[in-house]
Amino acid sequence: MTKADPIRHLETTLAGFISGKVADESAFNRAALGSYRLQSSAVPAYSGYLRYLGVNPSMTEGWRAIPPVPTSAFKTHDLSAATAGSETVTFETSGTTISRPGRVRLSSTALYETSLLRSFGAHLIPDGAKLPALVFGPTRAEAPRSSLWFMADRIVENLTTGGTWVVRGGGPQWDLADQGLERSMKGGAPILLLGTTLLFMAYFERLAAKGRSFALPTGSRAMDTGGAKGQHAEFTRAEVESSFARYLGIPHSHLVNEYGMAEMGSQFYGDNLLAAHEGRAPKQGKKIPPWVRTRVLHPETMEELPDGERGILVHYDLANCEIPLAIQTEDIGSRVGDRLLLEGRLRGAEARGCSLAFERFLEGEGRAGGARPGLPTAGRQR
Repeated sequence: MTKADPIRHLETTLAGFISGKVADESAFNRAALGSYRLQSSAVPAYSGYLRYLGVNPSMTEGWRAIPPVPTSAFKTHDLSAATAGSETVTFETSGTTISRPGRVRLSSTALYETSLLRSFGAHLIPDGAKLPALVFGPTRAEAPRSSLWFMADRIVENLTTGGTWVVRGGGPQWDLADQGLERSMKGGAPILLLGTTLLFMAYFERLAAKGRSFALPTGSRAMDTGGAKGQHAEFTRAEVESSFARYLGIPHSHLVNEYGMAEMGSQFYGDNLLAAHEGRAPKQGKKIPPWVRTRVLHPETMEELPDGERGILVHYDLANCEIPLAIQTEDIGSRVGDRLLLEGRLRGAEARGCSLAFERFLEGEGRAGGARPGLPTAGRQR
């Protein structure tokens, strides 16, 4: 049996879990512990971290006790079970001129695709419509290390009638956006828009300067991601929503904001379109997928907080097969039932403090003379 065989078996098991109906807590617990125990031996860096913490995976009794890795750890360590050279994708997280990007290697994207297509379909296509797509971003070929544009590629391939990408050669080609919107408007056929909040807002600024707007057909919809998540956003969510309505004729009910990261195979979506489809008022926040659990921790004590209280978000994602399923983010927010409310990001000092255990693990490696795998020095977020 090759090293990859148990991972492929786990992948198949988890795909069945994600594709099925909502499972009860005991089923999630069994799946999470099984995944964690395999990852604890299959991911060498994670195995070393658990030894440093003095944790015996076979003795861990509940998913809450699974030690998470901070997102910053992906900048210093290879946290993948995929053998070197076997990866089919390598996603990079944000990096700057003075910091390395994180790196996520996967030898298979099957589980990731199962998760993303199910969540996207439920929240953006609850009516089963198959629409043409206009992507405010680059193709996967132009951004092969971006999990976001990989996601857009899979959505276009599996859930639409075809796509047009606005970003070409590293820059936006606004005429392509104009043409795609004009086709939709003149033909009377609704369209699906995908992209980053920042790129959409840049396009709306251009339309404002030209005194131009579109009235897209009823049923058109948009997914935007990023933008006003941070505490020092350039614009509010209300401004984003009003801009979609003013310049494209897409109402609040058909604009869905997404939250995700390269270190997770699952995404979280707003409730607007699903609520409109079901004829009810939208729920606050974003839906936590049934195969994900989210804990909210106090930033100083790292103790779990009750529903409604604000703290650090830690996600336990069964769509993470080849990388640790327990991910400690630098995002802050609260949870109410199966809804996630995002409120911003930790400041630099806070983020370092919350990753203190892993920082000490790094220090221990340095004293032991352990070498860490080198990483590229440039990358794109998601």
